[in-house]
Amino acid sequence: MNAPGADWNLLIDPPRSGQDNMEIDHSLLRWAEASTQPVTWVRFYGWKSPTVSLGKHQKAEAAVDLEFARSRGIEVVFRPTGGRAVLHAAELTYAVVSNDNRSFPGGSVDGTYRAISRALQLGLRRLGLEAALAPVPRRGTAAAGRGVPCFVTASRHELLVGARKLVGSAQRRLARAFLQHGSLPLEPDWALMGRLFRVDPEVLAGSMIGLGEAAGRSVPVEELAAALSGGFEEAFGIGWRTPVPTAATG
Repeated sequence: MNAPGADWNLLIDPPRSGQDNMEIDHSLLRWAEASTQPVTWVRFYGWKSPTVSLGKHQKAEAAVDLEFARSRGIEVVFRPTGGRAVLHAAELTYAVVSNDNRSFPGGSVDGTYRAISRALQLGLRRLGLEAALAPVPRRGTAAAGRGVPCFVTASRHELLVGARKLVGSAQRRLARAFLQHGSLPLEPDWALMGRLFRVDPEVLAGSMIGLGEAAGRSVPVEELAAALSGGFEEAFGIGWRTPVPTAATG
Protein backbone atom coordinates (compact mmCIF):
# COMPACT_ATOMS: atom_id res chain seq x y z
CA MET A 1 0.00 0.00 0.00
CA ASN A 2 0.94 3.65 -0.19
CA ALA A 3 3.82 4.91 1.93
CA PRO A 4 2.60 7.14 4.82
CA GLY A 5 1.62 10.52 3.42
CA ALA A 6 1.83 9.39 -0.21
CA ASP A 7 -1.14 10.14 -2.41
CA TRP A 8 -1.71 8.00 -5.54
CA ASN A 9 -4.68 8.99 -7.70
CA LEU A 10 -6.14 7.21 -10.73
CA LEU A 11 -8.07 9.10 -13.38
CA ILE A 12 -9.67 7.42 -16.39
CA ASP A 13 -10.85 10.06 -18.85
CA PRO A 14 -13.11 9.81 -21.89
CA PRO A 15 -11.77 10.98 -25.27
CA ARG A 16 -10.94 14.68 -25.44
CA SER A 17 -9.44 17.08 -27.98
CA GLY A 18 -5.68 17.14 -28.36
CA GLN A 19 -5.40 20.61 -26.87
CA ASP A 20 -7.48 19.65 -23.84
CA ASN A 21 -5.49 16.46 -23.24
CA MET A 22 -2.18 18.29 -23.32
CA GLU A 23 -3.45 21.07 -21.07
CA ILE A 24 -4.70 18.57 -18.47
CA ASP A 25 -1.32 16.80 -18.40
CA HIS A 26 0.50 20.13 -18.15
CA SER A 27 -1.86 21.37 -15.41
CA LEU A 28 -1.26 18.21 -13.35
CA LEU A 29 2.48 18.76 -13.70
CA ARG A 30 2.22 22.36 -12.50
CA TRP A 31 -0.02 21.29 -9.62
CA ALA A 32 2.41 18.56 -8.50
CA GLU A 33 5.32 21.01 -8.74
CA ALA A 34 3.52 23.43 -6.41
CA SER A 35 2.24 20.81 -3.95
CA THR A 36 3.96 20.56 -0.58
CA GLN A 37 2.76 16.95 -0.16
CA PRO A 38 3.94 13.87 -2.08
CA VAL A 39 1.41 13.14 -4.80
CA THR A 40 1.20 10.96 -7.91
CA TRP A 41 -1.41 10.98 -10.65
CA VAL A 42 -1.85 8.13 -13.14
CA ARG A 43 -4.16 9.15 -15.96
CA PHE A 44 -5.49 7.09 -18.89
CA TYR A 45 -7.26 8.86 -21.74
CA GLY A 46 -8.28 8.83 -25.39
CA TRP A 47 -8.66 11.31 -28.26
CA LYS A 48 -11.88 12.64 -29.81
CA SER A 49 -10.44 12.51 -33.31
CA PRO A 50 -7.07 11.66 -34.92
CA THR A 51 -4.47 14.10 -33.57
CA VAL A 52 -0.75 14.57 -34.13
CA SER A 53 1.27 15.56 -31.08
CA LEU A 54 4.75 16.99 -31.49
CA GLY A 55 7.59 17.22 -29.01
CA LYS A 56 7.97 20.73 -27.64
CA HIS A 57 11.30 21.25 -29.48
CA GLN A 58 10.14 20.01 -32.89
CA LYS A 59 9.47 22.22 -35.91
CA ALA A 60 5.97 21.39 -37.11
CA GLU A 61 6.69 21.91 -40.81
CA ALA A 62 9.58 19.48 -40.74
CA ALA A 63 7.86 16.83 -38.63
CA VAL A 64 4.45 16.58 -40.28
CA ASP A 65 2.73 17.39 -43.58
CA LEU A 66 0.62 20.25 -42.21
CA GLU A 67 -1.31 20.84 -45.43
CA PHE A 68 -2.38 17.20 -45.54
CA ALA A 69 -3.28 17.28 -41.84
CA ARG A 70 -5.49 20.33 -42.39
CA SER A 71 -7.17 18.70 -45.38
CA ARG A 72 -8.11 15.70 -43.22
CA GLY A 73 -9.19 17.76 -40.20
CA ILE A 74 -6.36 16.34 -38.08
CA GLU A 75 -5.47 18.47 -35.07
CA VAL A 76 -1.77 19.19 -34.52
CA VAL A 77 -0.67 20.05 -30.99
CA PHE A 78 2.58 20.39 -29.07
CA ARG A 79 3.23 18.26 -26.00
CA PRO A 80 4.74 19.75 -22.83
CA THR A 81 7.35 16.96 -23.17
CA GLY A 82 10.03 16.34 -25.77
CA GLY A 83 10.29 13.44 -28.18
CA ARG A 84 9.09 13.04 -31.74
CA ALA A 85 5.81 13.14 -33.67
CA VAL A 86 3.02 10.72 -32.75
CA LEU A 87 -0.35 10.11 -34.40
CA HIS A 88 -3.00 9.50 -31.74
CA ALA A 89 -6.06 7.72 -33.09
CA ALA A 90 -7.20 4.24 -31.99
CA GLU A 91 -5.12 4.07 -28.82
CA LEU A 92 -4.96 4.48 -25.06
CA THR A 93 -2.62 7.14 -23.72
CA TYR A 94 -1.16 7.09 -20.22
CA ALA A 95 0.28 9.92 -18.15
CA VAL A 96 2.15 9.75 -14.84
CA VAL A 97 2.71 12.95 -12.87
CA SER A 98 4.56 12.83 -9.55
CA ASN A 99 6.67 14.74 -7.05
CA ASP A 100 7.10 11.68 -4.79
CA ASN A 101 10.78 10.89 -4.32
CA ARG A 102 9.97 7.76 -2.30
CA SER A 103 8.13 6.16 -5.20
CA PHE A 104 10.59 7.49 -7.79
CA PRO A 105 13.90 7.80 -5.91
CA GLY A 106 16.92 9.54 -7.33
CA GLY A 107 15.10 11.93 -9.64
CA SER A 108 16.72 10.49 -12.77
CA VAL A 109 15.06 10.30 -16.19
CA ASP A 110 16.47 6.82 -16.71
CA GLY A 111 15.23 5.45 -13.40
CA THR A 112 11.76 6.92 -13.84
CA TYR A 113 11.42 5.53 -17.37
CA ARG A 114 12.44 2.10 -16.14
CA ALA A 115 10.04 2.11 -13.18
CA ILE A 116 7.03 3.22 -15.23
CA SER A 117 7.83 0.82 -18.06
CA ARG A 118 7.99 -2.00 -15.53
CA ALA A 119 4.47 -1.09 -14.33
CA LEU A 120 3.20 -1.04 -17.92
CA GLN A 121 4.95 -4.34 -18.57
CA LEU A 122 3.19 -5.95 -15.60
CA GLY A 123 -0.12 -4.53 -16.75
CA LEU A 124 0.29 -5.97 -20.24
CA ARG A 125 1.16 -9.32 -18.70
CA ARG A 126 -2.33 -9.35 -17.19
CA LEU A 127 -3.59 -9.46 -20.79
CA GLY A 128 -1.34 -12.42 -21.54
CA LEU A 129 1.17 -10.26 -23.40
CA GLU A 130 4.92 -10.35 -22.75
CA ALA A 131 6.68 -7.09 -23.62
CA ALA A 132 10.40 -6.41 -23.20
CA LEU A 133 12.17 -3.20 -22.21
CA ALA A 134 14.24 -1.74 -25.03
CA PRO A 135 17.96 -1.53 -24.26
CA VAL A 136 19.68 1.81 -23.80
CA PRO A 137 20.85 2.91 -27.29
CA ARG A 138 24.54 3.02 -27.96
CA ARG A 139 26.12 6.46 -27.89
CA GLY A 140 25.56 8.30 -31.16
CA THR A 141 22.55 6.25 -32.31
CA ALA A 142 19.74 8.31 -30.75
CA ALA A 143 20.47 11.48 -32.73
CA ALA A 144 20.09 9.64 -36.02
CA GLY A 145 16.38 9.20 -35.39
CA ARG A 146 15.43 12.79 -34.60
CA GLY A 147 13.89 13.44 -37.99
CA VAL A 148 11.56 10.43 -37.93
CA PRO A 149 8.29 9.84 -36.05
CA CYS A 150 8.34 8.34 -32.58
CA PHE A 151 7.50 4.74 -33.38
CA VAL A 152 10.22 4.22 -36.00
CA THR A 153 12.88 3.90 -33.28
CA ALA A 154 12.81 2.68 -29.67
CA SER A 155 14.35 4.75 -26.88
CA ARG A 156 15.64 3.42 -23.57
CA HIS A 157 13.23 1.27 -21.60
CA GLU A 158 10.35 1.67 -24.05
CA LEU A 159 8.34 -1.51 -24.56
CA LEU A 160 8.87 -3.91 -27.45
CA VAL A 161 7.09 -7.01 -28.67
CA GLY A 162 9.70 -8.92 -30.59
CA ALA A 163 11.72 -6.21 -32.33
CA ARG A 164 8.71 -3.90 -32.79
CA LYS A 165 7.81 -0.97 -30.56
CA LEU A 166 4.49 -1.14 -28.69
CA VAL A 167 4.65 1.86 -26.34
CA GLY A 168 6.29 5.22 -27.04
CA SER A 169 6.91 7.65 -24.18
CA ALA A 170 8.27 11.12 -23.43
CA GLN A 171 9.14 12.89 -20.18
CA ARG A 172 9.57 16.38 -18.76
CA ARG A 173 11.08 17.23 -15.40
CA LEU A 174 10.72 20.41 -13.37
CA ALA A 175 12.57 21.20 -10.15
CA ARG A 176 10.37 18.95 -7.97
CA ALA A 177 7.96 17.07 -10.25
CA PHE A 178 7.89 15.23 -13.55
CA LEU A 179 5.40 14.29 -16.26
CA GLN A 180 5.77 11.17 -18.36
CA HIS A 181 3.15 10.24 -20.90
CA GLY A 182 3.01 7.76 -23.72
CA SER A 183 1.01 6.20 -26.52
CA LEU A 184 -0.19 2.60 -26.73
CA PRO A 185 -1.78 2.12 -30.20
CA LEU A 186 -4.53 -0.44 -30.57
CA GLU A 187 -4.86 -0.61 -34.37
CA PRO A 188 -2.31 1.63 -36.15
CA ASP A 189 -3.24 3.19 -39.49
CA TRP A 190 0.05 2.71 -41.36
CA ALA A 191 -1.10 4.50 -44.52
CA LEU A 192 -2.30 7.61 -42.66
CA MET A 193 0.84 7.76 -40.54
CA GLY A 194 3.05 7.37 -43.59
CA ARG A 195 1.29 10.21 -45.39
CA LEU A 196 1.41 12.54 -42.39
CA PHE A 197 5.05 11.89 -41.52
CA ARG A 198 6.37 11.33 -45.07
CA VAL A 199 7.56 7.82 -44.17
CA ASP A 200 7.09 4.56 -46.06
CA PRO A 201 4.15 2.76 -44.37
CA GLU A 202 6.06 -0.52 -44.66
CA VAL A 203 8.87 0.96 -42.55
CA LEU A 204 6.33 1.90 -39.89
CA ALA A 205 4.66 -1.51 -39.97
CA GLY A 206 8.04 -3.18 -39.53
CA SER A 207 9.04 -0.90 -36.64
CA MET A 208 5.88 -0.72 -34.51
CA ILE A 209 3.05 -3.02 -33.50
CA GLY A 210 -0.49 -2.40 -32.30
CA LEU A 211 -1.94 -4.04 -29.22
CA GLY A 212 -4.54 -5.94 -31.25
CA GLU A 213 -1.87 -7.65 -33.34
CA ALA A 214 0.40 -8.25 -30.35
CA ALA A 215 -2.38 -9.78 -28.24
CA GLY A 216 -3.98 -11.66 -31.11
CA ARG A 217 -7.37 -10.13 -30.34
CA SER A 218 -9.17 -6.83 -30.02
CA VAL A 219 -8.68 -5.41 -26.51
CA PRO A 220 -11.29 -2.87 -25.32
CA VAL A 221 -9.80 0.28 -23.85
CA GLU A 222 -11.65 -0.33 -20.57
CA GLU A 223 -9.98 -3.72 -20.21
CA LEU A 224 -6.61 -2.25 -21.11
CA ALA A 225 -6.93 0.61 -18.60
CA ALA A 226 -7.91 -1.84 -15.86
CA ALA A 227 -4.95 -4.11 -16.64
CA LEU A 228 -2.45 -1.24 -16.69
CA SER A 229 -3.76 0.25 -13.45
CA GLY A 230 -3.31 -3.19 -11.90
CA GLY A 231 0.25 -3.21 -13.20
CA PHE A 232 0.95 0.05 -11.35
CA GLU A 233 -0.51 -1.38 -8.14
CA GLU A 234 1.74 -4.43 -8.47
CA ALA A 235 4.90 -2.56 -9.46
CA PHE A 236 4.69 0.15 -6.79
CA GLY A 237 2.82 -1.72 -4.05
CA ILE A 238 0.17 0.99 -3.88
CA GLY A 239 -3.57 1.33 -3.55
CA TRP A 240 -5.47 4.15 -5.18
CA ARG A 241 -6.56 6.96 -2.89
CA THR A 242 -9.94 7.32 -4.59
CA PRO A 243 -12.14 4.93 -6.61
CA VAL A 244 -11.59 4.79 -10.35
CA PRO A 245 -13.86 7.46 -11.90
CA THR A 246 -16.35 6.19 -14.48
CA ALA A 247 -16.43 9.53 -16.29
CA ALA A 248 -14.38 12.69 -16.53
CA THR A 249 -14.82 15.36 -13.94
CA GLY A 250 -15.08 18.37 -16.19
